[in-house]
Amino acid sequence: MMINMTKKILNSLLSCCLLLAISQPVQALDWQSLSTQQQTMLKSFKDKWNSMPETRQLRLSRAADRWKSLSPAQKKRLKNRFKRWKKLDKNQRKLTRKRYQRFRNLTPKKQNRIKKQRQWFRKLPPKKRRALRQKYKNMNSGQRQEFRKELRQMTPDERRQYMQSLSN
Repeated sequence: MMINMTKKILNSLLSCCLLLAISQPVQALDWQSLSTQQQTMLKSFKDKWNSMPETRQLRLSRAADRWKSLSPAQKKRLKNRFKRWKKLDKNQRKLTRKRYQRFRNLTPKKQNRIKKQRQWFRKLPPKKRRALRQKYKNMNSGQRQEFRKELRQMTPDERRQYMQSLSN
């Protein structure tokens, strides 16, 4: 009985601590409080820094910190991704954010499956990737739905064989 009471007290204390931590507002970061390295990386934001939401300031400052730990290859890849992002129009960015959020809400198992499928697709020669994309684009919504339904009903081996036959 004493153990149960102790557990209840500890759970209550933990809950209170979590509520306090969650309820604390994010503090705005003054430009001068950033390190020299952060200021250098974020110099394009200097003029609008004080008018930015605190959450965005925090996210940017953390990203600047993470940048230091990236390898040259990772930095190059990230720069390329950012260039592609900048080329997207407002609607494309909105759609991309929406898709990303949907992906983040999936179970880890489903996320891994999608990552593996993407890796398989990326390993295909560019010509075969274009052909598969075109084939999918040429389908109407009903055909796409049926295609996805058929793929879901296949075993992983059947699906792998089928996808490889498409890429040949």
